[in-house]
Amino acid sequence: MQNSFLEFTKSYFDKMGIQTHIVNIREPLPLDLDMGLRKTILNKRDAETISFKGISDSFTQEKIIYYAADIYNCSYILLPVPEQELPIAMILGPYLVESPGIQRTQEICRKHNIPEGLWQFINQYYTSLTYIENISTLESYVETLAETIYGMSKYKIEYIRQEGTESEIYLTSANSTSNENTMQQLEHRYDLEEKVMDAISGGNFDRAMHYSSDIAFRGLDNRSSNTLRSKKNNLLAFNTLCRKAAERGKVHPVHLDEMSRRMAVRIENMTTPTQDKEVHREILKKYCLLVQQQSTAGYSPVMQKILNHISQKLSEPELTLQETAEELGLNKSYLASLFKKETRSTFTCFVNKKRVERAIFLLNTSDYSVHTIASICGMNDMTYFNRVFKKEKGITPTQYRKMIRQE
Repeated sequence: MQNSFLEFTKSYFDKMGIQTHIVNIREPLPLDLDMGLRKTILNKRDAETISFKGISDSFTQEKIIYYAADIYNCSYILLPVPEQELPIAMILGPYLVESPGIQRTQEICRKHNIPEGLWQFINQYYTSLTYIENISTLESYVETLAETIYGMSKYKIEYIRQEGTESEIYLTSANSTSNENTMQQLEHRYDLEEKVMDAISGGNFDRAMHYSSDIAFRGLDNRSSNTLRSKKNNLLAFNTLCRKAAERGKVHPVHLDEMSRRMAVRIENMTTPTQDKEVHREILKKYCLLVQQQSTAGYSPVMQKILNHISQKLSEPELTLQETAEELGLNKSYLASLFKKETRSTFTCFVNKKRVERAIFLLNTSDYSVHTIASICGMNDMTYFNRVFKKEKGITPTQYRKMIRQE
């Protein structure tokens, strides 16, 4: 049973942007456990990148959960995996419990005599990690998980903090790594970018979120002293990438323009740097939903033109089967037959469904009157609009708005 909870935990932390590893604690820890920090800044080869001193050798048998902080103020959780022949643990992290910023980065760098040539990279590193503003929420989740998989009062929690400095010599800059490593990092980043775009173009949110949470993909550029501005710039670039991916997924530009504008406004309305992961997730989810709802992939070229025409003319009452046939130079009977064959719906039913979807969006996101929303959706006859809406949703637009405002 504990395996299902551990899988849930992995998924939960993945969505928070915190990586997880399942490790045998008797073996060297994964080289990427610290997400490449020591590999980039320390003059060392092949050695394990991080170790946790002060941890009991039998902590998996004793069911001790460790909250560990390394010398660079990065936090980890070591969670014993029960009922295993080998000493197996799940390691969650790194994450931050202090807000990242250039001033704090410089304090840490000076404390450890880190060359100034590495400061920019380390600032980028910190700002790419998830910042847990309310640590008690995280601790409550871990304690609830522990009670479930170990049993009430059958585990211990300990806190350890690494002190001192790394014995190895620091590189002078992040560019001191070999050209081979640099090429590998670039190839990995572009491979991730391609995987994210493929996932978005297929409307696969979970897959897109998985790949876009990788530090190599996020590769933040934080040269600006204004961290909030830097976060916004990164998200604006991400918005552009998502738009291109949705375009690859055969979403018409009329929908892409609207979504891109709405996400740009959402980004600019951010008030704190810590909102970036929330907005990142929101952008990704909205574009994946857009692909799921508006993609014309899988339809014949003629049908794609018909669907794009509907998208462009949805707000116009004149949108009919006859008007569409004339506009696209098609025979009306042929168009009706093709439409039924490829969508399994009549032209009128399909258009009405799209208009109701648009109305639902406006009822959720605007203060427009129901009459105005009907007009925006191409339905000037309120009686007809109410009838179509109720047929799709089971309630009238007015009842729908009242319902969502009570939630």
